[in-house]
Amino acid sequence: METKFRVGNKRYIVDLIEDETKYYLKFDYNAALVEEVKNFEGAKWSKERYTWTFPKSFRNEFVLELLREGNPYAKYDEPLVDVTFNRKLYEHQKEMVRHGLTRHYALWAAEMGTGKSLAAIELIERVNPVDCWYIGPKSGVVAFRREIQKWGSSINPRLYTYEGLTKVLEHWTDGCKSPQVVIFDESSKIKTPTAKRSKAAYKLADAVRTDWGNDGYVILLSGSPAPKSPCDWWHQVEITRPGFFKEGNIFTFKRRLCLLEERQSITGGVYPHLVTWLDSEDKCAICGKIHTDRDINDFHQFTPSINEVNNLYKRMRGLVLVQFKKDCLSLPEKQYRIIDIPPSAETMRLAKLITTTSGRAIEALTLLRELSDGFQYNKEEAGMEQCTGCGGSGRYRGPVSIEPSEVFAPQTSDPDDYQKDDEEIICDNCGGTGKAIIYKRGVQEMSSPKDQVFLELLEDHEDIGRFVVWGGFTATIDRLVAMCHQNSWSTLRVDGRGFLGEDPKGNIIPVDTMLDCMDGSSPNKLDLFDKYPKVCFVGNSAAGGMALTLTSSPTALYYSNSFNGEARIQSEDRIHRIGCDPNRGATIIDLIHLKTDNLVLENLKKKKKLQHLTMAELAEVL
Repeated sequence: METKFRVGNKRYIVDLIEDETKYYLKFDYNAALVEEVKNFEGAKWSKERYTWTFPKSFRNEFVLELLREGNPYAKYDEPLVDVTFNRKLYEHQKEMVRHGLTRHYALWAAEMGTGKSLAAIELIERVNPVDCWYIGPKSGVVAFRREIQKWGSSINPRLYTYEGLTKVLEHWTDGCKSPQVVIFDESSKIKTPTAKRSKAAYKLADAVRTDWGNDGYVILLSGSPAPKSPCDWWHQVEITRPGFFKEGNIFTFKRRLCLLEERQSITGGVYPHLVTWLDSEDKCAICGKIHTDRDINDFHQFTPSINEVNNLYKRMRGLVLVQFKKDCLSLPEKQYRIIDIPPSAETMRLAKLITTTSGRAIEALTLLRELSDGFQYNKEEAGMEQCTGCGGSGRYRGPVSIEPSEVFAPQTSDPDDYQKDDEEIICDNCGGTGKAIIYKRGVQEMSSPKDQVFLELLEDHEDIGRFVVWGGFTATIDRLVAMCHQNSWSTLRVDGRGFLGEDPKGNIIPVDTMLDCMDGSSPNKLDLFDKYPKVCFVGNSAAGGMALTLTSSPTALYYSNSFNGEARIQSEDRIHRIGCDPNRGATIIDLIHLKTDNLVLENLKKKKKLQHLTMAELAEVL
């Protein structure tokens, strides 16, 4: 069937044929058309038939309608539905609910602490779905379950982590109907197209579109309305509504948003190097720099670029709802404080020893972070087990290499000529004993002046009875929990091992009770204060830095930091959100013991990768 495609300001005649599963496209060669066709999902060129083929899919239907001069974006320009609310919500939360009810497939990019979870609960209640799934990080699953209880909601969604979702879809049975409503919380977790969880999320969202059409709902919640890389938007938007960005892959998308140049690697290959993001008309479209003299700059005249990053937000309008805390809430500004703790001469001697004996900078940096926290990890023997190399026999049979001089036949290049027949060999792994040593990670404790500062801060917060502290290592978390218990504080520990609530005597306290103690907006917080007058949240920012509400504490202490920049940003806002006391404010404190502590902190602020640090740079810091 003959039809017309519009590319830019021109129209081209093409032949388009379809069957039950595919489209077949034929046209005379045209470079502009070829580039557009490459944006179709699964597009392939058939040399035999001189035809492009691509499967029928939601993305391809959207792009095809756009090329045929339709307007697939029209539904995203429709005004939001008008609904009434019985529950007391902020205006920006009401806008989220209306946005989700109107668009059905939407992305709420609202800063941490703006109340996305409550808005999602309100939406699910109004839809009253046949089946509903919530997917998020582990801390998000715990927090969302608590939000349901806290607001007295009757909804009963299935709760999965992203890892759990991957396993569920791996065993998904054909013919099973997908849930009617799916909530993807902290959707930055599924921004990478090649990751398993990202593929699983895309598959589930596509199933909702297939099974439910416009009666289905897929809502992505992101706490990063301004991510560090604009490319982080591509796959999140692709999950929400495939084809909304016409670029068929993230690499084409990136080429539009930034200026790239081909550079040669040390191995002789060529790779695209990012020169600059196109985020200002003042940047030259040729070199990416801002010219001081716009008439000429070395070899070329200034050519204005298009602000593609700013246009990106315009392109997402209707599908993505962007909300910043400063525009929605009247919260006090976060206050930052650094406490410098001078190291002793003994600590500096150990620090220099670590630097001189470590083979790699990242290894030295990790050991120095441990030293700053007052411990060192080591290996400890934990018993014996059967050797896996020989199966417990102590020997195995195999070919043995020998010297060429031992071979009577003429020398050849065939490696088989330099091997004896199979014979018994003593196992190198166990030395012939059949048993191998089991090692476990041990901890060698030492004193750290950070401890005294932490205890002083705990004492300062006894009247408030709530405190938040973050540590970078499992051993650090254990150390902080022990100090809290010794000083009669109950604790909620959150790290890679999970959630654990304990009183000072080590008795287990339900996690939900501890989270209620830390939630400044909890309706029963006064009763809990009488029962648990002193509660300290002790967490690793990568494990507990998302979704939780810890606004009962006006202070978050970073005893030590990890290398995870996103975890640091997210964890800061656990105390700075709805429920935060405007009189006490929100104070972020960092303890700086060794100079490497400050190095980690500054690099986290700049979102650099510390793994790229060299030994020379590390030695210079010390």
